[in-house]
Amino acid sequence: MKPLVVLTYPLRENLVREELSPSCRVVIADTPAKLRKILPQADALVSLVTDRVDKKLLTLGKRLKVVGNHAVGYDNIDLAECARRKIAVVNTPEVLNRSTAELTLALTLAAARRFREGMDLCNRRKFRGWTPDMLWGQELRGKTAVIVGKGRIGSEAARLFRGIGMKVDSIGSKESEAGIRRKLFKADVLSFHCPLTPQTHHWLNTRRIGFLPKTAIVINTARGPIIDEKALISALRRKKLFAAGLDVYEFEPWIPPALARLPNVVLLPHLGSATQTAREAMARTVFQGVVGILNGKRPWNTVRLKTKK
Repeated sequence: MKPLVVLTYPLRENLVREELSPSCRVVIADTPAKLRKILPQADALVSLVTDRVDKKLLTLGKRLKVVGNHAVGYDNIDLAECARRKIAVVNTPEVLNRSTAELTLALTLAAARRFREGMDLCNRRKFRGWTPDMLWGQELRGKTAVIVGKGRIGSEAARLFRGIGMKVDSIGSKESEAGIRRKLFKADVLSFHCPLTPQTHHWLNTRRIGFLPKTAIVINTARGPIIDEKALISALRRKKLFAAGLDVYEFEPWIPPALARLPNVVLLPHLGSATQTAREAMARTVFQGVVGILNGKRPWNTVRLKTKK
């Protein structure tokens, strides 16, 4: 009998036919009840970044050989439990680098040029005509973008920042606190492209915000909890920062009303990889990884699992 692959969301039907159906049975379990019922029979699970693949869920998957995460980040998956149960994990690296980097640049430009306030003027019909002192923003040429994270998406974002004439520096996971402080002092744009881990949770807090120039712009297209949202709201409200552009949120999908009301914030609903090119490539990549594992191979997009010592 063909192995059973369970999807928590009806991803691209044409790609399901091309990549999964020839060698697998496919079931859509798009509610918790459906998932709990079918998972004990499943050989593979394809999850979204919004699905919590924790110990409780993995315990139901007695036959699971692989979890395919339709995302590049995998903070939603209990990797230690997968390793203990010898369940492989595959994700979608590389294919969403450009789409997320382009959105990063778009958010940066929108925040720098005060798009939110300009759109509000137009939408509320308060635009009364051009004046010399209306909504002055920032030009970015010659400014410094500091990127937190030295991975593929951060590297692509750095290329785009350089393309508009910005200088770029980066902060890696092994940066000393003194080094972080020095780089934050010179950051005109601080952009996050690191995974969410216990070490990066609330990486940007009140203390580190205090090192940034008051003219700095904070951009986050990575994971919401990397930023202490309360600290960010306070800094934006008190004009300790110029603006922020956010695609992700600490308690997503909930957005604090205080954040939504701020005029110097550009908010998007987690659109980093939301292009047809990227989303089709993500689905194809995760499907091919799942099939590879089921066929006894180790695909290029296999996540390296480590057991706790």
